[in-house]
Amino acid sequence: SLLTVAISATVSKGYPWPVDKTSSSIGDVILLSAEDDVADTIKPRLNAAGADSRRLHTLQAIRDVNPDGSPTQRMFSLKRDLGALEEMLLSLPECKLVIIDPISAYLDDTDSYKNAAVRGLLAPLAALATKNKIAMIVVDHLNKNSHESNALYRPGGSLGFVAAARAAYLVTRDKNNPNRRLMIPIKNNLAKENMGLAY
Repeated sequence: SLLTVAISATVSKGYPWPVDKTSSSIGDVILLSAEDDVADTIKPRLNAAGADSRRLHTLQAIRDVNPDGSPTQRMFSLKRDLGALEEMLLSLPECKLVIIDPISAYLDDTDSYKNAAVRGLLAPLAALATKNKIAMIVVDHLNKNSHESNALYRPGGSLGFVAAARAAYLVTRDKNNPNRRLMIPIKNNLAKENMGLAY
């Protein structure tokens, strides 16, 4: 989540990227965050990162109707609510990035351990990103299998999450320095292999 805040700030202000120092295209960012409160966690982090708050937008809930006709709100669902996300994108023509953190919170009743179900859920999301010419960052947590030697199998749920992504990175603690984190590429279909980053 700290990295997604830094990326959001970079896009919102056109800051330079850390490796090649080229400036980001300035644009709006949509954040779907199920784990952190906007007011007491996300906003202070974005302010600390120097983000332009006018370009940062959150999608926190979907307005719905109960069976008795009364209004209600519920969690955004990747299965049912891509139309609402697309409406938001259409209202933000300069949107460059959507962040979903973590994806497990928005799966609805999709079985995250079934490859076909995960791919079926993510394919329309990828199509939405392509149609609107935006980048999509999805955060997933690692599973508990710390003895797994192949990093492709460490994200939670099905391998379909990594398979559907064009690039995947693993963030882990540096075993030689508990205050340092490593961001290591585990898959990249868009560019040549490169080294990881540390912060």
